[in-house]
Amino acid sequence: MPMTSGCNETSGASQTSMDPVLQYHYGELDIAKDPAHPSHALPPIRPDYRHILDIGCGMGQSLMALPLTAQVEAWGIDCDATAIAAGSRFVPQNVHLLVATGEILPFPDQSFDLVFSRVALPYMDVPKVIGEVARVLRPRGEFWAMLHPPSMLWDRARQNVRSGRIKDLAVCGYIGVNSLMLHMLGRQFRIGEFCETVQTYSGMQRILAAEGLQPLTTHQSRHLIVRASKA
Repeated sequence: MPMTSGCNETSGASQTSMDPVLQYHYGELDIAKDPAHPSHALPPIRPDYRHILDIGCGMGQSLMALPLTAQVEAWGIDCDATAIAAGSRFVPQNVHLLVATGEILPFPDQSFDLVFSRVALPYMDVPKVIGEVARVLRPRGEFWAMLHPPSMLWDRARQNVRSGRIKDLAVCGYIGVNSLMLHMLGRQFRIGEFCETVQTYSGMQRILAAEGLQPLTTHQSRHLIVRASKA
């Protein structure tokens, strides 16, 4: 199905265990496998799903934790080649991991029954990713995303003020302006490769609708979760 190939494995478990980025992904795998964890959330899997895509999959931890039968073909993409190489050693044969970005998905039109993203979309160009999601979803396919609500940014900014972290406070200011543009105009801007935002449900509704996706449900606690379907 994909238009690109995967990547080679890294050089060994000892190097993997020392990489702080991979340590983060291993921690996310523990969360994905622990339903009692406060940050645990995975998309519902319908019996008729046969092709699934995870955008920003890391090591493929969500795909490993989902109850996927052997009849389901799943793909995960991430820009982190080290995480993809590490995860490729553990995923089952029906799960395929590729190095790619959410803004340019290397798959043909109408390839997937479900496309999901767990806390990766806030670090991407959201409108571009949603446009790609709409393109690769099949009719009646679904989109699921776990996002960052504005409260997460306010908490981060307050902690920076208390701790005197001026540099990160400035980063929060950029994220705030970028998020306001996303909410009001459905657009955002980059500084180099950095384009982080927080999301609102109403703003996401407008972005989804602009690409022909119908919002289904929402849930907001520590994270914002949105679901949508393609007509």
